[in-house]
Amino acid sequence: MIIAHLTDLHIREAGKPLASGNADYTAMAAQAFERVANMNPRPDMMVITGDLADSGQIGEYQRLKEMTEALPFPVHMVLGNHDIRENFLCVFPEMKGASGFVQFCVEQDNLRVIGLDTLVEGEGLGRLCSERLSYLRDRLQERPDVTTLILVHHPPFAFGGGIYDAVRLIDGAQELGEIITANKQVVRLLCGHHHRAIDCLWNGTLASVAPAVVSSGHLQLGDVRVFKNINEPPAFKLHVLVPGSGFVSHTVFVKDFGPAYENIPDPNYQALASLMKQTALEASR
Repeated sequence: MIIAHLTDLHIREAGKPLASGNADYTAMAAQAFERVANMNPRPDMMVITGDLADSGQIGEYQRLKEMTEALPFPVHMVLGNHDIRENFLCVFPEMKGASGFVQFCVEQDNLRVIGLDTLVEGEGLGRLCSERLSYLRDRLQERPDVTTLILVHHPPFAFGGGIYDAVRLIDGAQELGEIITANKQVVRLLCGHHHRAIDCLWNGTLASVAPAVVSSGHLQLGDVRVFKNINEPPAFKLHVLVPGSGFVSHTVFVKDFGPAYENIPDPNYQALASLMKQTALEASR
């Protein structure tokens, strides 16, 4: 089982000005999709943790729909603070839950993926109300023996970044932590929002924030008052289920840095003989 975890696409409508005046976010998202689709082995699914659109316009979601429908694997998405729930549901009506929130639970090859709606429209921070938390509790109680991933846009933990911490998941974060602690089948909480790769052991599971496939968030710690982007290479995360190890997470860059080449050690490397022996052993298997 291989899961590509992308986040913060910020799709824009055709003909609109570039994001931040200099970045074609839609083209960058398309590049990321192409990179994932051409991987070998190919991922079994893609999950996207919010900020699907840049300003939540219907035209943006229409472009997103065209792009995701062309992919050769299932795609599961949650909403972020740049999204508008009503407009998203106009284009993806099948994603509307019984309560009107965009929440879902899918199962594939004995793995469950639960998506939660943390959107507070008009706000940068996130929230999980009692209704949304009840949905999570009910789904987890259905299959407590099945390995489960939870998707949210807003990370529930602070990382020491001033204004960034002020727009994390606020309301419902404590309750979410209690639910995760009580359900050992939850092995990852996959997040977006900060545009940087960040990991935190949180209430007994790994909360993993994927980097954005568009602009990166500048790493700022302390009393931060201004959001800043930086042109670091766009990337995503790849979560690979390895027998005996569980899910192992990798950061993968979208850009092509050229073909891989063999790592030939210096003849004086002290473990050269051991390396050659081990390489021959692996090749014979």
